[in-house]
Order: sequence, then structure tokens, then C-alpha cells
Amino acid sequence: MKVFRYHCCIWFVILISCTDSKSDLHVIQTQSVDAQILLTIGSDNQPFEYQLGDPISVITDSIGNMYIADRASLTIKVFDPEGNYVRSIGGRGRGPGEFMQFNLMRPANDGTLLLQDRGKMVFVYLSTDGEQISSHPVYISNQYYPKDVIWQDESTIGLQQEGSGRSSNPLPMNRSLFYVYDRTFQELDNSFFEFQELGYTEEEMFIWSSFIYHPGSVDALTGQNRFIYSPGVYTGELYEFIRTDSDKWQLERKITATPPTDLPYEIYSSESKYEVMNGISGVNQIRFSSIPDWGRLYSIDAGVFYLENGNIAHFYGEWRGGDTTLEEGNTFDLFVQVLSSEGEILNHGFVKSLDFDRRPSLSLVSWKDEQDHFYLINLSKFDAPTVIKFRLELSD
Repeated sequence: MKVFRYHCCIWFVILISCTDSKSDLHVIQTQSVDAQILLTIGSDNQPFEYQLGDPISVITDSIGNMYIADRASLTIKVFDPEGNYVRSIGGRGRGPGEFMQFNLMRPANDGTLLLQDRGKMVFVYLSTDGEQISSHPVYISNQYYPKDVIWQDESTIGLQQEGSGRSSNPLPMNRSLFYVYDRTFQELDNSFFEFQELGYTEEEMFIWSSFIYHPGSVDALTGQNRFIYSPGVYTGELYEFIRTDSDKWQLERKITATPPTDLPYEIYSSESKYEVMNGISGVNQIRFSSIPDWGRLYSIDAGVFYLENGNIAHFYGEWRGGDTTLEEGNTFDLFVQVLSSEGEILNHGFVKSLDFDRRPSLSLVSWKDEQDHFYLINLSKFDAPTVIKFRLELSD
């Protein structure tokens, strides 16, 4: 296993950056954040079975094996903790253990794999060996496609209900972001936290459309009946929820974190501005009425996690200005911040620049394992898709 280490800092206003040509990840610190790459899956110089087409999710099991859901091959590629290829699960097909589409892969609370296949309209539970344990339908009358799922006891909490065709219809501001279903996804218990509670208005429907595409990320604190939410459009705030004595969920606190460098988004007042900017990442047009909404995202969520010591690690990305050039406008800078359990910012630093020709529909930092190792899905348009396993070494 190759380990590459980078340590760079800012002193006053002088930026010192360090890179290593052996790796595709570099780190520049704005405070004391040290990132250590442990391994990379999918590099050009690796064998065919290591190659990834369109990775959408990474999880690990109790012994550190990695499971990477690849939407291009419709397989789950399994690697051991050192990054050695072990086997592939699934493949294209309609039979048990086969897939028509990957939309979600998360671990279930019993150690199995939960997948949502929108092509077959099912939720599926698989063993880590690939054996199908059970399958549960998605009904046409109540289509439920969560972007992320966490567990509390035998209930699932899904982030945002997304149904077919909803993005082309007017969306109510009082629509909930979270839905509590049973294990089979057949019985809805309740929903909570309406979109308007994020502070947006009906004049900002462009932002609502962005939440359909990427609603954000969540992580649960095991055994403590709480979870944290990072909205898909990152404005500098995180949200922590607790389960009450009546077995319902409520917002406990809003955490003020590091604000974006510039505006988190811009809503264009004219089609001419949209036409000038069209083609730059984050720029989009959405039509809920006869008059379209135009705008651009500048700051998005890239993953939020509880650390083993109870602190919070949050990743977010910012697109550079790029008012006139595609090259500059498609550069996406990934940052990390670590907050104490009380919400104090302990560390903050720049991690990596990526080049996108489209906005990501997933949290780029997809997973954190029990040893506080993180897994970055690198979708840079100039490189082969890779998964990078790394860890943060933080100052006290």
C-alpha cells in the first residue's frame, strides 16, 4: 500500500502549497488540516477490473472492505482494505441480484446492502456476497426515490422524495425534505422539515430545482437518536435533528459554519445573462411556468459526517467565478471543515480542485469508515473516474 502525505499551511498572507507528482490529489491548508492519501481505485495504470465508469456510492463493511457501486457497468466492485480487487457483484439484467439502474447504495442496519433500482422499480437487500435477500416494489402511485438513507432502529429516514416528472411541475414550498419509512419502504410513518424552513421563498424556485438534483447529505450519530444534515446548496449552515420522546423528529439546532467565499448562488434576471453563462458548471434553466428561472450555483454540499470523537467533518465545494471562460468556470474547489460537538470551527482547509463539465448529483465525499477514513469520488472530466481513500490529521 502506498501512502502519500501532504502538509501545507498559510502564515499571515503567504500561501505555501505542496504537491506530489505520484498522486492526483494535492492539499493546500488555510489552517492546520493535513490530508493523507491511503489508496486510489480506478487509476489509468491499474488493471481492467479496477476501472470505474460512473461510480455513485462507496461504503465499507466492518473489516474495511470497500463496495463501489458503478452505474456504468451496473456492478458493485469489492476491494479489500488495502485496495486489492476481490470480486464484482451484479451486472445488467432483470433477474435476482442483477440491475437495470443504480440510484442508491447504502448499508442497512443488519450489515446487508440496500440498493434502489429505478429501472426495475424496486428496493433490494443484498448480502455482502451478492445474494439477494429481499425485494420491495416502488409503486407508480407513490414513487419514492430517496437520495440518501440513514437508519434509526428499524425505521429508515430518506432524504427528499423525488418522483418521476416532478422536476417539470410546480413544487410546493411546504414539501418535506425527510420521509420516515419502514424497512420495506411500503409504509410511510411521517415526514418532516419543509423546504421553506431553509429560508427560501417562492421567488427562488431555481434553488428548489437544485435540491431535486442534489438535496444534500446526512449522517446519523449511532445510538444517540440524532442526525446532521448539510443542504445541497451550501450557504454556511448545517442542521442537526433529534428524536423526541414521542418518537418524532425535530430540528434541535442550526449550526453556523464557514461561509462560502462568495455568494452561494446567483439568480439571473434575464435570459441574456443565462445565454452568456450557459455551458459553465452550476448554470441552469428551470421552467415551472411560462417564465423560466435562470441562475447559477456557486457552493454545494460534498458530504457531512460525525467523527468517532463526536466532532463533525463537513466537505463542501465552490465553483470559481468564470464569468467569461469555461475553463475557469468549471473548476470546482473542495474544502473541509471540522467542527466540535458544540459547533465551534476547529479546522478548515482546501483539499482538491476538480474540473467538471456538469454539476455532480451526489456527495463527492461519499463515505467515512469506522477509522475515520474518507472516500472521495473523483469525477474530474480530464481523468478516469477514481475513488480516493484518505484521512485527515487535525491539529488540537
